Parts: sequence; structure tokens; C-alpha cells
Amino acid sequence: MKLCPHCDSGYSDVHTTCPLHGVLLNEIRDLKPGMLIRNTYRIVRKLGEGGMGAVYLADHTLMDEQRALKFLSPLLTANEAFTARFRREARTLHQVRHPNVIDSGDLERAEDDTLFFAMEFVDGPDLRSFLDHAPRPFDVQLALELTRGIALGLGAAHAKGMVHRDIKPENILMAREGDGWVPKIADFGIVATKETGITRPRTAGTLLTMAYAAPEQWQGMKAAELDGRTDLYALGGVFFEMLTGQTVFAGESYEDWAEQHKNATPRPPSALRPELASWQGLDSIVLRLLAKNRDGRPRDVVELIGLLDAVRYLTPSQRRVTLPEDAALEGKQQPAVKRPPPEFKPRAELFSQVATKSSNSNKKTTRILQVLAFLVPLALGVGTAWYEARDHAARPGASAAEPAASTAQPQTPPVVRFQNASLLRTLRGHTSEVFAVAFSPDGSTLASGAADAEIKLWNVTAGRLSHTLTGHNNAVESVAFSRDGHVLASGSFDNTIKLWKMPGGQLLRTLQGHTGSVYTVALSPDGRTLASGSDDKNILLWDVATGELLRTLKGHTSQVSTVVFSPDGRTLASGSLDKTAKLWEVASGELLRTFEGHTDAVDPVAFSPDGRILASGSGDKTIRLWDVATGEVLRTLIGHSDFICALAFGPDGRSLASSSQDRTIKLWDVATGQMLRTLKGHTDFVFTVAFAPDGATLASGSGDNTVRLWRLEGGPP
Repeated sequence: MKLCPHCDSGYSDVHTTCPLHGVLLNEIRDLKPGMLIRNTYRIVRKLGEGGMGAVYLADHTLMDEQRALKFLSPLLTANEAFTARFRREARTLHQVRHPNVIDSGDLERAEDDTLFFAMEFVDGPDLRSFLDHAPRPFDVQLALELTRGIALGLGAAHAKGMVHRDIKPENILMAREGDGWVPKIADFGIVATKETGITRPRTAGTLLTMAYAAPEQWQGMKAAELDGRTDLYALGGVFFEMLTGQTVFAGESYEDWAEQHKNATPRPPSALRPELASWQGLDSIVLRLLAKNRDGRPRDVVELIGLLDAVRYLTPSQRRVTLPEDAALEGKQQPAVKRPPPEFKPRAELFSQVATKSSNSNKKTTRILQVLAFLVPLALGVGTAWYEARDHAARPGASAAEPAASTAQPQTPPVVRFQNASLLRTLRGHTSEVFAVAFSPDGSTLASGAADAEIKLWNVTAGRLSHTLTGHNNAVESVAFSRDGHVLASGSFDNTIKLWKMPGGQLLRTLQGHTGSVYTVALSPDGRTLASGSDDKNILLWDVATGELLRTLKGHTSQVSTVVFSPDGRTLASGSLDKTAKLWEVASGELLRTFEGHTDAVDPVAFSPDGRILASGSGDKTIRLWDVATGEVLRTLIGHSDFICALAFGPDGRSLASSSQDRTIKLWDVATGQMLRTLKGHTDFVFTVAFAPDGATLASGSGDNTVRLWRLEGGPP
């Protein structure tokens, strides 16, 4: 077989030149396994071949490690242009030392005078193969991480005055590192430096990769005039493909590709994948990278990294607000998408901006909500019935036969529970939003998970940090103790679940199976089964002892935000952004019931201690209490002025705590639906609440990076 050194096209041995380019074809000679090169490298097998030569896997006989050997074809050794290109690649790789660039040794000559150099061997696919086999749609978080890694590698090359000029998925190798992937840039064969003064003529255009080459390359700009922004354009094309599964443009000829890269306006990724519009700044980064004029692109990798790190998701309430920075970048208001994808980066700053804008522009509405929040808890039968009838009538398709929300509240003496509730202490240690808190069964330890990817264990009595658990490589969204307190489970945006041995916090096992971020985990009462929910829309049930996946529960049509076992462990409840809660039989995985009625995403769900009531909170700002046996609404609790983030029943089942994006915690009487108390103090969204086992303490976690402990009982009002 012979290959063209320009286009890598293969031809039979009867050909001597490439029919397209007229250049001499190279005969690819195989090195046999076991051959010893320079008395150092023993050939194992061929890894691949191209028009310039071949790459072999070899054992380094002295270092006892494997390396990849890249050989220049013997027929090209006398060709000064290709020899210079080969030397340039070896020299570049040797000079650029970075975790995201393939490591390389010196340029050497084999026994037959053939040029070769040894490289780091990456036992993984290239990005092209990785994309071809990855679940669709591609995970946004992973796309951001890979783009960041490639950018960092390019930054190292740019710092040496080198421009790669051929960034594409085939030139990115994927290396395994723990549970994740590290992209490594390879093939610096056509790297340009300030000393490279050549201009590629149009007939050599095949040296460009048509799907990713920048407009200035199509226009014939001299290599010495190119800079790092040329690579950033190609990276924008790779990023676009990860997000959408398509290349930015689709040409059928050299002229077609050139015309589109030079003149056609690229589409934002969200035009092909609408849910991407819920990631703040994502479209704008891609479009900036793909700017026709390189002055419109990020000026360097440092600026690009800043933009990537600022990408964050928008919650349903936030998507209804125009953010100043988005208006400047996008030129339009963020679309009001209802189903947010996995969060990626800390959100406190964004939430603060949204809250401030909402406050300034909606003072009248806010005042009305404050008045209503005060009046509703005091309302007697007529007031409560009016609110619930209005809520019932507002739902599309509601009928007279459908149960309304709560019946009129009985005229009973005022409930005095929690009247003297107060802040006990504030726990500081996380450096980002606190998404989850959970008490150990004996109440002595509190676990908290945050966007800083850490789990912290706190001594509740002393109010001090006892352990920090690290192992996740992205935000920890959920934590849960087993009933015996021996195991702590955590779910993360890195798509994994981890089991930790308590009280020391040693990592027991990592569970992998979800193809999206893990938003919620729950342990069954007997501690044998773990349930997890993800933005892949699935609920997975796991054997805690072995880590084996037991079954997959399918039925939700959007992200599963919460799962919780019933007190007897026979059923599992789940909440989803599809606006429903569902009840499942654990033993069979059968869907038993769907609770419908909320008009926005259902985030938290919680069982009462006796298992008879299921509470659900929603983006529609209401909490519903459901009769588990019949599926009927017992009552609707109204009082929060924003998205409900978390729910927790008190140990005696008489009380319910709720937290919200309105920055408050509310305590409710379950029997009457009366609001008992509002706890204020957090300065950002309150994402999570949990009762201590004795019911005397409540823990909360917030976007203000703190955990707060509240004293609930302790004297007359």
C-alpha cells in the first residue's frame, strides 16, 4: 500500500504518484513486533500510519515503560520540506512541557537512518473516536472541561511563540486520569513560528483541515503573521462540535469550505440544541471564538479561560431576567428555558445580580408578595379556600371534580411552636455554594456538600470542622447518611456517586453509571440499596455492599432532581423538572403513581415519618402535600416568593421545613398548613435544609457559602 503525503489517501502499489496532487507516493514499510530500535525500543505493534510515516507502540527496555515511536517515511527523508516539518514537530513537542500536550523525547535516527522520535503513549482514543462513541447529547460540563484543557495546552505552546495551525479532534488524544479524562494535544507537524516565513499556496490547501481552519488561513496569511487566535478559532469549531454533534459549516468542496469560513455567519450552538440557551455565556464564547476577524476573538488563552470559568447555568426563575453581561455579549435577552441542565460553576455572583435586578425593577410586586406572605398564614377558612380555589382554577384542564388544594383551616388556638427559633451558629469553611446538608443518625455530625467539590464533616456540638472529604472533581449536589451512620453517600456533577466510611471518611467505592450530573442520592432504611437521580432522566438503584447496578427506573422526561425512600423502604419517590413527582415500587421498579398539579419544575420531595404524606416543592412557589395512598392533594402551602429548593419533615411529622431562592426558611404546621415561622439570615439562595434527629436543631446551606444551625425549641414565645 502507498499513501499520499499531502492528503493521506491510500493507493495500490501500481501507482507511483498521487492522482490529485501529483506528488510521489510513499510506500509504508511495517516494522515487525520484537524488532529492537537503537538497542532501546522494542516494537510491540503498529498504532497507525499516514502519508508522512507511521507510529508504533514500543517498550523502553531500560525504563520499563511504553512509548509511542513516530517514524518519518524513508522515502521522505531526502525531501527537505517534509524533513523540516518532522523536525519541527519533534522540536516543538520537546520544548512545550505541559500536562495537556503530548510529552516527547529527542529526535533520533534508526539503524537505517530513518528519523524518529519517542512520545508519551496515551492508551486512549483520540477526541474524534471519543465523540463518536459518547452518549448524545454530549455532556456540557465535560465539553467545557475538555475545551479548557485543550486551551491550557495551546497556551503553553503560544507562550513559546508557536501556533499549532491544525487543531482538530483527530489531533487530541484522550488520557484516562482517575475517573476523568485529560485531553492532550498531538501532531505539531505544521506548527508556525515567527521564524517560519512561508506562505501556503492554494494548491497546498489540503494541509489545512477544512472543517476547522481559520479565515486568515484560507486567505493565505503568512505563517509568521499567524498568532494564537488562529488556534482559538479551530478550538471554537471543536467546542461547537462537542456541544452539537455537528461541524460549524458543511462544505462539499474546497471552494465551498473557504467561502463559508470567510463569509458565512456561524449559528449559536443553542440553535441546534435549545437547552444550551440555559447556560449563561455559552453561545457567546463559541461565537467569539468563531469570529471572522481575529480581533473579535479572545485575545489569548488567559482571556478564554476566564470566559470558560464564568459559564454557569440559569435556574428557571433567573431565565426570566435579562442579565446585563448577557445582554452585552448576546445582544438579546436570555430565553426563558424551563429545564436547566447540570450546574458547572459557582453561582453566588450570578444569583446576587439576578436578585438585585429583580428587586430594583419589581419593587411593587415584591411589596405585594410581602403583604401576602404575612396575610396568608393568618387567614382563616375563607382566605385559604380562596387562594387554593384560585390555584386550582389557574391550572390548565382543572375540573370541578379534581381535588382543590387545602380545605379551610380550622379555627384553632394559635400554634406557638418555633416562636423563639433563633440562629445558633454559622459554620464557615466552604469556598462556594453549599448545595446539601445531612445529619448523622445520632445528630453528632453534620455533612455538607458544595460547589467547591468538597464534603465537610462538622462536629455539631462544638460547631467546628472535623474532616474534609475530597475525591469528587466537581460540585457535590447531594449527601445522605445510612440509618446506622456507617456510610455516607454523595452525588456530584462529575457524574459519579461515592460511598464513604464513617466516621473517618475513607472512600469505600465510586459508582459510575449515569451519563449526566448526579443531582440526588438516597440510602434505603436498611442501608442495602442506594438510589440516585440525574439529568440523564434516569433513576438508578445500586447494591451498596457490592456497587452493582440493580435496575434503572425510566419514566421522567427531564432531569431527576430528588429521590427519597419511604420510611419502610418499599417505595421510592422522585421529583423532576418535568413538573411531576412519581412513586415507584423498589422491589420491582414498577411505576405506581404520578403526582401531577404543579405548574413548574418539581425540585424537592419528602416523605412524612409515617410514610402517609408526600411533600413536593416547585418552581411555581408552592408546596403540595399529597396523600400517598390515593394521590390526592391534601393541601397547598403558599408563602414563599420564589423557587422552592428543599423540604424536610420534622422527626415527629408535625412540622415541615422549606427553603427557597427567596433566601428564607419557613416552618409549617403539617396538620393545618399554617406557616409557623420564617427564618432569615442567609444572604443568598437557601438550597438545602435538614432536621437534626431530635428535632431541636435545623441545618441550612446557602449560596452565601455558609451552613447555619438554627435552634428551634427552648422556651415560651
